[in-house]
Formats: sequence, C-alpha cells, structure tokens
Amino acid sequence: MNYDVLVIGGGPAGCRTAGLIAKKGYKVLVAEEHRNVGEPVQCAGLVSPRTLKTAEISCDNLVLNKIHGAYVHSPGGQILAIRGKETYALVIDRSAFDRGLCDAARQAGAEILTGVRAGVKDYYPEGVQIVLKTEGWERTAAASLLIGADGPNSGVARSINAGRSNDIVSMYAAEVELRCPERDMVHIFLGEDVAAGWFGWLIPVDGKRARVGTGVSKGRNSRPRLCFQRMVQAYPDIFKGMQVIRGTGGIVPIGFPARIYGERTMLVGDAACQTKPLSGGGLFLGLTGAGICSKVAAEALLKGRFSVEQLARYQFLWEKEMADEIQTALSHRKIFLNMKDKEMDMLLRFFNRPLWKYIISRYGDIDYPSWLACKLAFARPWAEKFVLSRLEKMVRRTS
Repeated sequence: MNYDVLVIGGGPAGCRTAGLIAKKGYKVLVAEEHRNVGEPVQCAGLVSPRTLKTAEISCDNLVLNKIHGAYVHSPGGQILAIRGKETYALVIDRSAFDRGLCDAARQAGAEILTGVRAGVKDYYPEGVQIVLKTEGWERTAAASLLIGADGPNSGVARSINAGRSNDIVSMYAAEVELRCPERDMVHIFLGEDVAAGWFGWLIPVDGKRARVGTGVSKGRNSRPRLCFQRMVQAYPDIFKGMQVIRGTGGIVPIGFPARIYGERTMLVGDAACQTKPLSGGGLFLGLTGAGICSKVAAEALLKGRFSVEQLARYQFLWEKEMADEIQTALSHRKIFLNMKDKEMDMLLRFFNRPLWKYIISRYGDIDYPSWLACKLAFARPWAEKFVLSRLEKMVRRTS
C-alpha cells in the first residue's frame, strides 16, 4: 500500500487536507478510526457563514438554525442581551458537515478507510510507514509524507515530539429536548460553579431541541459533568422540562504547540492546536490550517523534498495567517481565568449600556473574537486588568 500522502484522522481538517492534495493528482489515503465519519458528534456545531464558504461543500440541508444574538448570564444574575439583524452564526448538522467533507475528498480522488486504527511504524530515508489495524486484518502503508489530523491526543504529534498545549479544556455536552421560545438566541453562562475557567452554552437547534454543554479548564477543581448539572439546576426557568437525548464529552487544546511539523510530517486541526482560545471552536481554524497544510504538502511533493527545513514553511505561513489573532485571544483569556465571579457581575453591568451593546453587536465575530476583544479593552474595568497583566508580564521578564 504505497501512497504519496497518508492522513491519519478523517475529521473535517483531515478530509479537507486530503481532498485538496488529491485534487492536484497525488495518491492520498485517509485512515479514520470510527466506522462512520462524523460520529460521535463532539462539537456544538455553531459556525460562521464564513466557515461554510471555506469548506467549499454543498450547504443544502446543513443549516438547521440561524443565530442573531446571545444572552450572557453572569454568576450573580446579571444578563447582557445582544441582538442584531444580521446572522452572526449558523447551527449546522455537524455529522452531515463531516460527511460532506469526506465525500468531497473521495470525489477528489482520496481513498478513505473507516473503522481503522492507524499508528506510526517507522521513518526511513525514502518515506514513512504506518500500521493500519481492524478486527480482521493488519496492514502496512507507506508514503512520502504523513499528516496527523488525529485530534488533541495525537499519536503523530508524539512521534515527532511536537509538544502539547499547556491549557486543556474538558467538556461535557448533550443534545436535548427543550422548549426554545427564542430560537435565534444562544445563552452563555459564566461562573466558577457552572463553568470553571470556561463557559456554559445553550444553542437552539429549533423550537424543541437544543445543544447544551459546559467546560472546565485544566487545573480547576471541578468536573465538567458536575458543572453541567449545576448549570441546569441554577437556571430552572431556562432548562425547565429538559430531557437529554444523548451526551458526549471531549477535550479542546488551547494555545500554541512547540511545532506543527517534523521530518516528513505535518499536523492539522486539533492535533496542531488550531482552536480558538476564547471559544474552543476548531472548524474555521482547522479548515484554514488544512488549506495551508495542503499547499505546503503539494510544494514538497513537487520538489520531492520533505525535510524539516522544507516543511517549516507550514508553520511560518500558519503563524503569519493566525498568530496575531490567537496571541491576542490568549492574552484576554489569561485575564478571564483570573477573574472572580463578582468581577464578572461587575463587568456585565458595565457593558449593559447602549454604547457597549452596540460595539459588541457591531464587532462581534465568532471566527475573529480579537476584533471585539480589542474594542472592549478600552472599557475601564477590562482595561485596568489588561494593563495590570501586561505590567506583571514585563516585571517577570526583567526580574
């Protein structure tokens, strides 16, 4: 089984990368451990219209709901309501989205194997080998280039000593039956009890179903499922009559890994920590990473060069595209992690004014949250914390 490129992981980033490379005429294999692409669903499925355009797949029947605003709930009962006329986000059928990207990769010429566990076997002068295993057989595949799209616990990342992110968010979420009177409004819940170092969410799918979840940041003394239960209990009017259809969990890596490339190897998606530090969303960043990764892969295949020096171009282009956005978001996340519940109450009271509500609705963008974060940095309560954080950082550097 000889290929030009092997992709471990058949999620959105892996399939998108594979499809773009295969479209250029190269022989590509995608190995996906789950039998059915897109299952289990471990994503809230809230995306921007920009994300669907980036995916370049048919959007027929993908969009289940359109979101025009949000209610943000503070720990002490403050509610910040933001509503606009434009569509800020789309609720999509995430399984169908993944299948669409898989079908597009297959139509471009990529071979897709599902229900297959894959691991790195060996690197050698002419290429790289992986082992493919199912319950019935075991085979070896070889290629010039390996792409790891195998998630936050990436075995491919370990094989090249890429390092892991310092911050990890553990999540528990569920699809539920729930009456949603305002189906175009999401709910965001803040507070140490309901979302330690993160936030909780309620995303209406339609008037009778929703996606509900919460997360806990690494190092917090709490569990996501317990926070989920506390959140439901803390807001009885919102969650009245809720019935869980199915639950799920997962982790999201936050930050920058040491490297997203190695000898004959590149990482993409969650394996490359291509996630948003303020929301954890990975679809837009993963698809953006897939575009850059496939470009560098095609250049390497054309030249027949797969050295660390050649593939370092991937990290350079990725950071050129997204580093400022991610670093800005990380700076604001650091401030958020140090905030007490009372400070969150005070902050929402401050922002609950016409000027700030207009700024939030005007500059809010789920793909580029730094656009809004930079505007909010001029608000006195947030600015004080931001300046203090920068001063502390400068002191540490000089000490």
